Amino acid sequence: MNQGFLCEAAGSLVVVRLTQPVTERALEECQLSVLEALQQTGSKAVLYDLTEMQPAPVNVLLYQRLLNEHVEHLDLRRAIVVPNTQIAHLARLAFGVGDYKLFYDDLEAAKRFLSDASPFSSADWSIRVTEERRLRERRSAPRTSGGRRERDRVATD
Repeated sequence: MNQGFLCEAAGSLVVVRLTQPVTERALEECQLSVLEALQQTGSKAVLYDLTEMQPAPVNVLLYQRLLNEHVEHLDLRRAIVVPNTQIAHLARLAFGVGDYKLFYDDLEAAKRFLSDASPFSSADWSIRVTEERRLRERRSAPRTSGGRRERDRVATD
């Protein structure tokens, strides 16, 4: 397991566990896995278990915000379980504003929070497929010598 995360459908929700230091590539792969698992479950509920997460650089955390912007129209409901205030702060940096709630070492409370998330509609699925295709195309784009993708570099300048 070299991806740095585990993503699995568990009943009516998707559970994500970060198991290694987070990178932009790992976040992209995780996002794709989450979208695929959401399709399997038909739910909009995602549980992020960050209890094993190691602190990540701010630029990587801000990249998660960019990924979040691409799926905000899906109205996902997210619960984020953290072990301490440091990881809670990093999670807030990564997820910014949205329909999520932080839980301190309380997986059961997080699952209860997600229990009433509404299911996807057929219109949501077409948007999800478009987002997945965009991420796959982006992942295959060549990188510049600085490690950034050409399209990203132009967008941030």
